[in-house]
Amino acid sequence: MVNENQFNRAVDVIKNNEIVPIWVSESRDKSRELKALVTGENFSEVLIHNIEHLHVNDRALARKKYSKDIRDLYYRTYKNRQNVFEAVGGSELVKTENEAIRLEVENYIKNFKGNKSVDQYLSDYLFRLWDTEPNGLLFIEYVSQPEFRIYPTFKSINDIRNYKSYGQKLDFVLFEPVLDQKEGFKLWRYVDSEIDVLVKEQNGIYSQVAEKSFQHNFKTVPAVIISNVQVIGCEKRVSPVEQVSELAKDYARDKSVLTIYKFLNGFPIHWRYTQQCRICSGTGKKDNKTCTVCHGKGIMGKNDVTDMVSITKPREGDPVITPNIAGYVSPDLDTWKQYNEDLKIKEELIYHTAWGTLPNQNQNNETATGRFIDTQPITNELGMYSSNVEYIHNELVKFVIAIIPKASQVIYYKSYGRRFIIENADTILKRYDESKTLGSPTVVLDRLLNEFIVAKYKTDTLMMNVMLKKAKLEPYIHYDIKDVFDMFGAYEASKKVMFHDFWENTDTSLPYEQLQIQLNTYYESNKSNFISGQVPPTN
Repeated sequence: MVNENQFNRAVDVIKNNEIVPIWVSESRDKSRELKALVTGENFSEVLIHNIEHLHVNDRALARKKYSKDIRDLYYRTYKNRQNVFEAVGGSELVKTENEAIRLEVENYIKNFKGNKSVDQYLSDYLFRLWDTEPNGLLFIEYVSQPEFRIYPTFKSINDIRNYKSYGQKLDFVLFEPVLDQKEGFKLWRYVDSEIDVLVKEQNGIYSQVAEKSFQHNFKTVPAVIISNVQVIGCEKRVSPVEQVSELAKDYARDKSVLTIYKFLNGFPIHWRYTQQCRICSGTGKKDNKTCTVCHGKGIMGKNDVTDMVSITKPREGDPVITPNIAGYVSPDLDTWKQYNEDLKIKEELIYHTAWGTLPNQNQNNETATGRFIDTQPITNELGMYSSNVEYIHNELVKFVIAIIPKASQVIYYKSYGRRFIIENADTILKRYDESKTLGSPTVVLDRLLNEFIVAKYKTDTLMMNVMLKKAKLEPYIHYDIKDVFDMFGAYEASKKVMFHDFWENTDTSLPYEQLQIQLNTYYESNKSNFISGQVPPTN
């Protein structure tokens, strides 16, 4: 239960928001449009309209019925964002003098919701919500009975009457009321930095639902607004896909037009010269009754596969029509091709608008330097995405820590990695080989080799860490044995041979420092096997 002043504060906000604010209504409309574009939800109803003067009613209905949504376009365009959760680097700090509390906090982080960690939860849901519900909230709920439990929820702008923000945090949030039509009352939920209160409104009288109202310990509204980009002078937030939404609507319209073109004009039309009905000899009658074969038309309809076309032998001077007595009218394939070309151009423009570069498969610059430059705009965009994900992650964990008993002294911070691997492993390996051939500096080769390993094993973290250790330990990794021998002599060259034997017979799970000590010892104990000045055997 909350005190009178706190309750009156909630009632004042409710009275000031009897009508849905304009910014909320506009945000709901925008969210509906974004969902149609990004997820295909109510796509035809929201986005496919009759084109005046071009479509009669039946064709407009066919266009609406057969048009396909464009969720695949958004998937292709924005799949690079998953690199935010796969990037190399980053760190996580959980610091407290109480080991039991630290373990409890770590357990909540690893089992945030549905046995998913905080970062896995965000990986699965955040971008989809950010794209379609920029004004929505990630809101932390908790219950004390029958057992203490904390869990995240998503609050759609459709379920929010109003809120006041500072940055991505809130001074207060007022949720849409639940109407009990039978009893004739509304239930309002209001949350601010001190209270979470349920208010019953009936016949202009406001009362507190005591069992659902309480003072919380978060010291702030336990919620974070999903989008970090705000319209100046307004509470409205901007989706990251907003910059391409108009282009995407054009793409959706053109795709629907192509669909109808294929539906109405995509089939070859069979034609043939009319043939006299062989039963009624073209009269339409047989035994003074309507011919049952041609149905009184006097000409043959569709051919049976056993039918034969009889053609009178032409007289001298008559035109010869065979074999052109029948055929097909092909669709206008040039128009069809142009529609597809226009869609391809629009998709490339959408991708370029979103990332500042063209899709990899369409890049013409095939030099190693060119490909590197082409990825830079994507890296820059991913950095901005990562900053917001990192902020939301840390705020959610802070809410959890604030409500866990005795956890107030815990220091927590999660830093997301910024080394994004955009290209696939084969492309990076090719760049590495080209750079070796060109004699690039070792620092460049080290970076490319590291990127190759991360790209190849990014779905197998254990193997990735092993291979990164191997790359760091192996002597003169970018040179062959002959080059090392010519530059540094037999002993240094022999290290490359010895390293292979060492690695095959050691515990690669050991820390790098320990492996380095063991490797140096192995070198010293085996160097007598190599005669000074003799080129060691190559692999």
